[in-house]
Amino acid sequence: MKALGIDLGGTSAKIGLVEDGQILNSASVPTRKDSDYEGILGEIVKTSKQLISNERIGSVGIGSPGLIDTASGTVRYSNNIRWENAPLKDDIQKALGVPAYIANDAKCAALGEAIYGAGAGYSRFAMLTLGTGVGGGFVVNGKLEEGTLYGDASGIYGHLTLYPDGRPCTCGRRGCLEAYCSARAVENKAQSILGRKVSAKAIFEAAANHNFVAEEIVDEFTRNLAVALVSLANILRPQCFAIGGGLSADAEQFLPYVNEMLEKEVYGWAYAPVKAVRAKLGNTAGMIGAAALNRK
Repeated sequence: MKALGIDLGGTSAKIGLVEDGQILNSASVPTRKDSDYEGILGEIVKTSKQLISNERIGSVGIGSPGLIDTASGTVRYSNNIRWENAPLKDDIQKALGVPAYIANDAKCAALGEAIYGAGAGYSRFAMLTLGTGVGGGFVVNGKLEEGTLYGDASGIYGHLTLYPDGRPCTCGRRGCLEAYCSARAVENKAQSILGRKVSAKAIFEAAANHNFVAEEIVDEFTRNLAVALVSLANILRPQCFAIGGGLSADAEQFLPYVNEMLEKEVYGWAYAPVKAVRAKLGNTAGMIGAAALNRK
């Protein structure tokens, strides 16, 4: 049956009508930080009702940034949209009149990729989203880890410590993966060298054209990403990592080295290999995965 998938982000909420992993129709609404919870909720509900006005759906799934208590359906804390203890699942469920499910947004993207994208065919699959920040999720046999707040709080890959007392992270700590392998991190590194703002996309483009400074920045990013994936592989042991998010557009520049290091450094790789690939679903993964939260 058709389901609604809501992918809530720091700047917009993407809403899709989904059937068997396919987006049939979609829309988006802004989620500015200066908007209050009720205002954002109202826009999401209004747009959702417009999308399903002539449709029969079985459920609605919500992917939200932050720490989610999946049992109560509450967004306990989200730095991106500045919510605390927001009863999002119940409010959406009451407004739309169908069962609702909720999980962290990066986990929803991982679930979408696991079932319908780069992870199809693997029983153990992990995803990293490399965008403004770094998120991720781990899927086993087509399911996310179940649990309440503690279950959903697992897989916060962006705050894996790479360097004790390293670069400051937006979370308030130092040395996090997000401070080295996000788009923001690439841009901050470029600005510290060049003295001006340059987009991560421009840095990767310049590196592809053999600009020496850009190559150094991308090489550092690549080495740090490889170190993080080796550590995660030795803990989670997925068969496949998918790299999503905005930086995945340039995956051909860093995946060869990452896979070389996985083969070299992951314990017992020859007996239980792990590979890294580019994600397939792009910015629809979150909607598709959210819509699949109803799977049992």
